[in-house]
Amino acid sequence: MSSMRRSRRSGACALAALVLMLADAGTTAQASEPAAGGTAVEEIIEEVTILGERAGPGLWRVRNGDNTLYLLGTLSPLPKKLEWRSREVENVLARAQRLIPARGDVSADVGPIKAVRLFMQYRKLRDNADDQRLDAVLPPALFERFESLRRKYAPRERSLLERRPVLAAGELWREALGRSGLTARNDINRTVEKLAKARKVPIERPKLRIDDPQGTLAEIGRIPLDAEIACMSATLSRLEADLGVARKRAEAWSVGNVDALRSPSSAAQQEVCWSALQQSPKIAALRSQFDEGWFALALDSLERLPVTLAVVPIDELYKRNGVLERMRARGFLVEEP
Repeated sequence: MSSMRRSRRSGACALAALVLMLADAGTTAQASEPAAGGTAVEEIIEEVTILGERAGPGLWRVRNGDNTLYLLGTLSPLPKKLEWRSREVENVLARAQRLIPARGDVSADVGPIKAVRLFMQYRKLRDNADDQRLDAVLPPALFERFESLRRKYAPRERSLLERRPVLAAGELWREALGRSGLTARNDINRTVEKLAKARKVPIERPKLRIDDPQGTLAEIGRIPLDAEIACMSATLSRLEADLGVARKRAEAWSVGNVDALRSPSSAAQQEVCWSALQQSPKIAALRSQFDEGWFALALDSLERLPVTLAVVPIDELYKRNGVLERMRARGFLVEEP
């Protein structure tokens, strides 16, 4: 790969790491192997194990006359070794005129020089001001909770102690998932896109334009500390009390148990951390741009196309003013799986 291509990629990754980390778009870290000859004893963490092929939940259907929008509700996290295959999804794609994935097409004005600057800006912003460690930034009781969970789930990741709270929370969450046999990667979404491409189904993603990448990162650097601390607190609470629920939800999704997939603490943690990021007007605008762009594509499909498949996080279906509620409010018939 040329240095110019590496620069562009580094710049794009720098921005995406901050903008998308709490949207379950990052790669789950794997548990580290004990060092040879080491004396530290690492706690044994219960892992999710799903054996065999699983279809996940059935599809929701939104009808407008003869036109049908099929909704595949995805979940994060899911078991790392899940073998997913839904013949219902395959049958819909065989007839579909459009696929709407749960991710957008992101474009940004990032040339090779700006990409290097963007990456360096990200490296500076990911740590606390004046090189402070988390024990100097967080309230003592909160830091003790963080450090206890870090030693449990990420004992070798001491670099987390240098990260700003909103990033340390996200990285610790992903480490904990990896140790529990879970992953936050949306592999289901990408698998559906591959299936659609194989069947030559047009893929329409919401368009996201980042006009000022450096300004966006700069705004993230000005997120109030109390908002970051709130995200950290919500994440630790979920790790302390709800990681078992996350495992059960992952198992429920794999076998299609829709009734077991609602978790208020899951949505609460994500919204608290998104609220921290959305202290940045540019980040708030990007999230709104994606949400409204996805919904506009769904409405367009219901108006014009006989069959459409759309992928959406399952929490977005059920939440207040979520996809299903908005569809019903427009008079469309919604059928549960």
